[in-house]
Amino acid sequence: MKTSYFKLITVVLVSFMYMTACDSPTKSGDQDEIRSIEDLVIPSSFDWKTQKEVEFNITGYQTSSVRVYSEDGTQLMRVNAFQGNEASFKVTVPAYMQTVTVVYRGQEKEFNLGSSAINHVFEPQGS
Repeated sequence: MKTSYFKLITVVLVSFMYMTACDSPTKSGDQDEIRSIEDLVIPSSFDWKTQKEVEFNITGYQTSSVRVYSEDGTQLMRVNAFQGNEASFKVTVPAYMQTVTVVYRGQEKEFNLGSSAINHVFEPQGS
């Protein structure tokens, strides 16, 4: 007798869980319903760009490599700078990135990516 009650309660509970799990979520009357992309309201000032291009003009005092690193330490670019000549190159970075670090012969210089062109001359350190 106890077994049949147990089976009955189990069947009722499983049926209840099945019926409530398949129920659609309740909708809030406060939110507008979006059915297509035309229903989206996007401000005209929205910036759609996901990346930006930054031009570097780096001059060194000795032939060596110039490395550009992201905020998390990922190397983005490596070029050779020749003594007395300007190394010009472009780097494409994610639009959210604010700074990069340029390394030349052990010297590190952090640059803000607020402008689309960065110019810098590395000078010899110490005597």
